[in-house]
Amino acid sequence: MSKETMNEQDFNRLINEYGTEILRLCYLYLKDYQLAEDACQDTFLRVYKKFHTFKGNSSEKTWITRICINVCKNYLRSSWLKRIVLNDKKLKNKKVSDKELFDRLEDNDLFKSIMKLKPKYREIILMYYYQQFTVKEIAEILCISESNAYARLSRARKELKNRGIGEMVYEQS
Repeated sequence: MSKETMNEQDFNRLINEYGTEILRLCYLYLKDYQLAEDACQDTFLRVYKKFHTFKGNSSEKTWITRICINVCKNYLRSSWLKRIVLNDKKLKNKKVSDKELFDRLEDNDLFKSIMKLKPKYREIILMYYYQQFTVKEIAEILCISESNAYARLSRARKELKNRGIGEMVYEQS
């Protein structure tokens, strides 16, 4: 694939290969399925527009994930998001198979505890356990050193353990 331009076939390949993971990550950040769909779409629009800037220093997945996280952080900072009622009953009643999956995830005690962590700890737990990135990949995505990524993961696990649910996290590793 040429790094200067992106054709429709290449773009579709990226969506097919990474779309579900990016949607999941958007949902984990934003906690709203419809908003996650919008963020996922915005992520791939940015990938399409900025593909010529991809230097290949990291994998496509790492590069796209970094874009996704930035999009989600922008959504969380934006003023219009603060006015949205995330628990709209109309949205919860829609029958969408992926949404049902995400709703089940929300009911999980471990997931609820993870979502209460500080953002820097929450994101590393989500990327490591839910997205299955290596610590090295997480360090690249977050633009931090590997030792810093290991330290954050350790602190996040310790925080979860202090809340009495850390054993579940260690069992998954």
